[in-house]
Amino acid sequence: MQTLQQGVANVGGIQCEWVPGTMNQVKVHLPGHDVQVTLEQLQQIAGVDAVHELYLKGLISLPMSSKLREAFDKV
Repeated sequence: MQTLQQGVANVGGIQCEWVPGTMNQVKVHLPGHDVQVTLEQLQQIAGVDAVHELYLKGLISLPMSSKLREAFDKV
């Protein structure tokens, strides 16, 4: 069975998933480390479409860009 971290390595991008047991916390898997953000922070950084997709799927993949990585690293 493939773990999420292995999937991140294979996909190559920024993966976001719910923090278990929460309704407004999101774990963001960046290359090399993870950060935890609020749902509002995710919306400000990645846009409302990312939040809608997260609600529908529970896990989203964002394209890797220096702008997104810097924004998540600042949080």
